[in-house]
Amino acid sequence: MAETKDKVIQKSIYWSGLGEIGAKLIVPISTMILARILKPDDFGVIAICNMLVFFADIITDAGFGKYIVQADFKDEKEKDCAANVAFWSHIILSLIIWIGIAANQTAIATLLGGAEYAGVITVASTQLIIMSVISTQLGLLRRNFEFKKLFVVRVCTALVPLIVTVPLAIWLKTYWALVIGNICGYFVSALILFALSTWYPRFYYSWHTFKRMFSFSFWSLCEGLANWMIFWFDTFIIAQIYSSYYVGLYKNSTAMVMSIIGMITATMSPVLLAVMSRMKNDKELYSVFLHIEKLIMYILFPMGVIMFFYRDLATLILFGGNWTEAADIVGVWTLMMMISVVIYSFPAEAFKSQGIPKYLFLYQLIYLLCLIPICIYTSQIGFWEFVYARAAGIGIQLVLFFFFIKRYLHWDIKPFLVNLVQPSFAALSVVFLCLLIYRDNYSLFWCIASGVLVFLLTLGIMYLFFRKNILLSIHKIRKKEITMK
Repeated sequence: MAETKDKVIQKSIYWSGLGEIGAKLIVPISTMILARILKPDDFGVIAICNMLVFFADIITDAGFGKYIVQADFKDEKEKDCAANVAFWSHIILSLIIWIGIAANQTAIATLLGGAEYAGVITVASTQLIIMSVISTQLGLLRRNFEFKKLFVVRVCTALVPLIVTVPLAIWLKTYWALVIGNICGYFVSALILFALSTWYPRFYYSWHTFKRMFSFSFWSLCEGLANWMIFWFDTFIIAQIYSSYYVGLYKNSTAMVMSIIGMITATMSPVLLAVMSRMKNDKELYSVFLHIEKLIMYILFPMGVIMFFYRDLATLILFGGNWTEAADIVGVWTLMMMISVVIYSFPAEAFKSQGIPKYLFLYQLIYLLCLIPICIYTSQIGFWEFVYARAAGIGIQLVLFFFFIKRYLHWDIKPFLVNLVQPSFAALSVVFLCLLIYRDNYSLFWCIASGVLVFLLTLGIMYLFFRKNILLSIHKIRKKEITMK
């Protein structure tokens, strides 16, 4: 029997937002402390390990986590069977891949940048096994819009680096503190999920169910691998040409930017896939999508502009004086991510929810085929040429976005462009403020004071000129009801 839950979107956004903002506030604080204890080289080693771990996890999950969120089940029994098949498949595949990594650790480490990383790669890869345990329960919680429970998981897990990793870093002074901290974080997630979950695995398996799920999830798997490529191929290129110092400088800076942007986007993103999956046949889907995205743009655009102009100050605050070279990476990546969220991250959820991830995979594949040669070429010229070329690749993504949403989602481009107008004006007003007030050759005190002034003036502009439009979008979302199955 279908159950209609009033205000499910805003309640989910509320708890998702609290969880993600809480986690994303704690993570940068941990990174700020760790960046003052450890060297960029240490973060470079962890980036190389994570590059392998996240790649392997996409393969072992095989898209089953997304299947649990998106699929329509005829009853609870069918959903339980699918959840058990997903759970045991993920664990078995994780164990096989981890054994393969351990048996070939030297060859893999050499491929990723240096044979000396063999031991740490094997230890770090044990995360795969723990990740496989929690994947299905996370999918079920998202499917059922139980973001209040996910809030508890996210915040408790985010506290691990402060409680475990920072003390270890002070004691060990090496990247092993980061490795142990990451493993402990996933272990804590598993314990809390099993405490909060109403679903527990049982000894059940069906090859018929596995084949049905895999046929559904194959394109989601391809899309996941392509998405991994988009966010990790640059790290692989740097690891092949430059030292671990530059790997750490680049990846830690970009990860921090994504974490800060994630404080905003992750408020909506986990909810968006679940909502759009339930609304896949609803004619108002596009309208709800536009209103949710507009709220994000009103926050993201002005914040991105301020971060770009005050990138030196932001880098000093986030990483300390030893990371001053990272300022330009922070600046250009903030601008790139500001645009990418709007034309890639959020629309990607629409492709997944509509059950057409193969077109999202095609989008990603074309983007990579255009961008990778540019990045390989510029990396041979110099590190900074590579950084700027990577960020400028957003222009390719923009062209592909307009083509794909028109061709495969059948969305009219005009409402999307109209949706951009007022948030863009808000961003332009902040650009004007920064040009008027910001001076890079002034003292640190003036930089901080002018930054605070720009922020306060931005809040004033948003309240005076854009408040009604923001409230209208919030009202439209609150009015929408979602049918849960």
